[in-house]
Amino acid sequence: MLVFVVFCIWIGMLLAVLPWTDAWTQNNILMRHPSLRSFFAMYFVRGAASGLGLIDVWVGVWQAVHYREK
Repeated sequence: MLVFVVFCIWIGMLLAVLPWTDAWTQNNILMRHPSLRSFFAMYFVRGAASGLGLIDVWVGVWQAVHYREK
């Protein structure tokens, strides 16, 4: 359970912050595909990724708080 909680919080924080850095659009994969790069550069897509990250952090915290041994 501890590994799951740490994983959720780590991935969530990564998804919440990464879309607003240059690494989000300045990488080798997206440099080869300009149309895909422009899609990922849209603020809506960045906001959706950050929102997904915040939900993932919330899931990790919720699982940690509501954990019960059976």
